Amino acid sequence: MLVQTLVMAAVLSMIAVIVMQWVLGRYLIGARTYRSNASKTHADGYFSTLSSDWKDNLGAIPPSGNTIMDGKNLKYSVSVSSLNVRTVKIETDEDQ
Repeated sequence: MLVQTLVMAAVLSMIAVIVMQWVLGRYLIGARTYRSNASKTHADGYFSTLSSDWKDNLGAIPPSGNTIMDGKNLKYSVSVSSLNVRTVKIETDEDQ
C-alpha cells in the first residue's frame, strides 16, 4: 500500500511539473509577442513623426539620432544606397 502511494505521488508530481512547464512556456510566448509588438509600435510611431518632419526636405535628414517615447529609448540611423534609396533603421529598448 505504501509503494502504491509513493508511486501515485511521484506520478502526480511529474504531471504537475509538466503542466507548469506548459503554462510557463505559454506565458513566455505571450510576453515576447507583447514586447515585440510594443517595440514595433514605438518604432512605427517614431518613424511617422520623423517622416512628417522630413517630407518637404529629404536633404535635412540627419544620419542618426535618438529620443525617448513612452519611456522607451529609441535610436535611428539613416543610410542611403547607390540608387538614392534611404533606409531608416529604428531600434527600441526591446531590440537592444
